[in-house]
Amino acid sequence: MDKKYKILIPLMIAGAMNTVDTSAMNVTMPTFAEYFNLPLQTVSWISSTYLLVLAGLLLTSGRIGDIYGFVKPFKAGVFITTLGTTLCSLAPSFAFLLVARVIQASGVSLLMSTIPALITTSFPPEERGKAMGFYIISVSIGLLTGPSLGGLILSKFSWRFIFLVNVPLGITAFITSNWLTSKQTEKTSNSFDYAGTFLTLTFLISLLYYLNQGSNIGWLSKTGLALIITSIVSLATFIYVEKKNSEPMLDLRLFSNKIFVSGLLSTFLYFASQMVMVFLAPVLLNAANYSSKVTGFTVIAFPVSMLIFASVGGHLSDRINPDIVSTIGAAIAGLSIFLIGTLPPLSFSNVDLIWRMFIFGIGGGLFETSVSVTLLSSAPEHMRGVASGIWAMVKNMGMVFGVTISSTLSSLRSEYHRQSLISAVNELIDIATIQGVKDVHMLAFVLITLCALLSLLRIKASSEKKTFSIEKSGTR
Repeated sequence: MDKKYKILIPLMIAGAMNTVDTSAMNVTMPTFAEYFNLPLQTVSWISSTYLLVLAGLLLTSGRIGDIYGFVKPFKAGVFITTLGTTLCSLAPSFAFLLVARVIQASGVSLLMSTIPALITTSFPPEERGKAMGFYIISVSIGLLTGPSLGGLILSKFSWRFIFLVNVPLGITAFITSNWLTSKQTEKTSNSFDYAGTFLTLTFLISLLYYLNQGSNIGWLSKTGLALIITSIVSLATFIYVEKKNSEPMLDLRLFSNKIFVSGLLSTFLYFASQMVMVFLAPVLLNAANYSSKVTGFTVIAFPVSMLIFASVGGHLSDRINPDIVSTIGAAIAGLSIFLIGTLPPLSFSNVDLIWRMFIFGIGGGLFETSVSVTLLSSAPEHMRGVASGIWAMVKNMGMVFGVTISSTLSSLRSEYHRQSLISAVNELIDIATIQGVKDVHMLAFVLITLCALLSLLRIKASSEKKTFSIEKSGTR
């Protein structure tokens, strides 16, 4: 095996480990509620706490990689994630489990911000797409196996084994991480931006908490407004502090790179649209009176398709302009969203949804691989860690936004359609729910169309300026 591709083994194991855990959590929440004797809304913090901490630490973790190199932070991330996972499996109380999830999220933040950077620095430009495709395949495997594995474990064993499954994966990833090499193994700075770290955490946690819990606390309630003000003030302060700092966590000149910024915007729009489809597919099937077994079989069409076409996207990105691949991928994903949004109420089969979701996976496999190549290749080498952290952070923000508009707007639109119906018999209520879900898909179609247009505009921009240079030192 080529040494370059040998180093993908620990990275792929770590990628699968992350997504197996997060996807399995979706089927475990009712079990947690029963075990800890708590309402479902309370135990949902097992996932919410993890996601908030993860998003809040991604930028900081990326900066750590830029300072110390990416191998050591990756190894630390594997160790901390495995430790947190083990503690989750041993949790004697709900509070202990939340703390363990915080530890787990801290480790995963290091993994998510270093893996793309390791791939980019370890492979030449003509092989990055292929390597990134392999990594996204491992992520898709985790998404595919997580829910079914979680359901199987819950039917035969304790919920604790859902966490224990990842322990041998973590140990294997840690052992094989000795195969990793990196061009950036020496410490390049003696300072760490603690103020920037604090402000980043404050901004992201307040913003994402507002998006995640806004419907519960009230979008314009005192708490909601306080969260908005906190996020705005912390962001403004962060920008001011970073401009004054000689060794900032985030060099703001990175955002003068139009290709990088465009890639981030299209990433946000894509993942917001993706989560509309993923979040609302079970709602759509439930409203059409399909069983949970049928629903589980249907929703795997998306990760199966991603599993197949991620390598195709990587292969194409190594041979042609990756922005062309991104544009095609976003357009195919947009077609899928449009087709779901035009399903006839109550007269569609689960097969109708399966092939539509499969089409989205084709587009997603092309888009996710190619946009990662564009983003990370356009960032200066000494900022690849921060760039990876920003990319992962934007992906998470897009997913949170997608879930927010899915849950909020689908309810509002379903109620609107329900009010317009003559009678509120069960069948008509189902029709109203389906119509509400379809309305949100049409909004997602607008978002994914904007994503495709941004990718299209990058084709010309990337041909004119393929790289962007920021000196490590000098006048800021």
